[in-house]
Amino acid sequence: MGDFPPQFDLVRPLIEGGQGQTFVVRRSGTSDSGEYVLTRLKNPKREDYFEREIRACMTLDHPNVLRVLEHGRTPKGKPFLITEYCAEGSLEHRPKFDSPYGGLRFFHQIVLGVAHAHAHQPPICHLDLKPENILLKNGVPVVGDFGICFIEDDQVSLTSEGPRGSMYYCAPELRGPKIKGDPPLKAADVYSLGKVLYWLFTGEVYDGHEEDYGNDANRRLARLFPFHPQFAFIDELVSVTVQRNPAARDPSAIDLGHRVQRVTERIEAGGRPLDLRIPQRCLYCAAGYYRPAHDRPGLARHSVGPKVPDIAKRRSPYDPSNLVPQTPYSNMVGVAQPIIGLSNTGSAIPLLLICDYCGNVQYFRWDLTSDGHGENWLP
Repeated sequence: MGDFPPQFDLVRPLIEGGQGQTFVVRRSGTSDSGEYVLTRLKNPKREDYFEREIRACMTLDHPNVLRVLEHGRTPKGKPFLITEYCAEGSLEHRPKFDSPYGGLRFFHQIVLGVAHAHAHQPPICHLDLKPENILLKNGVPVVGDFGICFIEDDQVSLTSEGPRGSMYYCAPELRGPKIKGDPPLKAADVYSLGKVLYWLFTGEVYDGHEEDYGNDANRRLARLFPFHPQFAFIDELVSVTVQRNPAARDPSAIDLGHRVQRVTERIEAGGRPLDLRIPQRCLYCAAGYYRPAHDRPGLARHSVGPKVPDIAKRRSPYDPSNLVPQTPYSNMVGVAQPIIGLSNTGSAIPLLLICDYCGNVQYFRWDLTSDGHGENWLP
C-alpha cells in the first residue's frame, strides 16, 4: 500500500476493486491542501484498459466529465492516475427524484457529459454507464470510470474481447460471450443512459433485458406516479432509449441531448402529455380531472361502439358524410357540434376534454396535427 508517487501523500484509502486500488491523496510539499483521488492499477493484464482510460479522460474537458490531472507510474512501476475528488460519492447513493423537471434537468447534465465524449475526435464511447460510475461534485453529476471505453481510432477488436459493462445497464447487442458484427457503440451508450434515467426516479433497475421499455405498462413512470402527468414525458425519453434494436434509439448522446432539451422545455412551460390514459388535473379549478366529453354519460349522442378511437381507427379514412352511430368519430362529432355551436364540423375531427368537477372544456382537433390524425395522442 506504500507504493505512491513521491509528489503525493496518502490521506486515506477509498475502495479496492478487482482491477485497481483507489486512495485519497494530497500533493506533497506544496500549499495545495486539496484532496485528489489516486487510482493505482492492481492487475497488470488490465493495463491496456487503464491506458485507454487515461488517454480518453486527458483529452476530455467538460464540467460533467471527471478530470484527470496527472498520470504516470509509481516507484514500483505500477500505472496510476490522479483525478479530482468527488466527496459526495456516486449517484448510486443519491436519493431518488420525485420531480420530473428536477430529475430531467439533472439527467440532462449526465447526457451532456457523454455527448461531449461522443463529439470528441475521435469519438469516445463510455460503454459502462451506470449510477456507480456517475459521481457527484457539489451536487453536479460527473461521468467517470472510462476504464472500458472505446476510442474509434483504436485498433481493438470488439468481437474478440470487447467491453461488456454492467449486465443490468449494458445494451443487448453488447451482451453475451462475443459481440457480433459492428454494433453502433454510441447507441449502446444511449441505451445505458435510458436505464440511468429510469433509475433516477425509482431507485430500481429497469431490467427488461428481453423486451423494449413500455411493454410492461405497470412499470412505466406515468403509472408509478399517476398524479404527476408530466412523468409521461419522461416515459417518452425512456421509450426511445431502452430499445433492443439499436436503430430504434437516438444514434448518439448528442441527439439524445437535443431531445432531452426539448422535453425539458415542454415541462418548464407547463406542457401536458397528450395521453388520454393519464389523469389530467383541471387547469382552472385544480380539483377535478378531465375526461373525454364523448365518454361522459348524457353527453354522447350515441352510446354504442368504442368511445375513444385508438391509433388504428384514427389512421383510417375519415368520411364526415358517412358517420354511422357505431363509429367513435360519430360520438366525438356528435358531442362537439352542440358544445361549440357549429352546425357542421366538416372534416374536423374534434376531441373535447371536460373537467368532471367544474366543467372547464379543452378543445382539440386531431385533423390539425402534423400527421392529420393525432398520432401523438394516446391511446
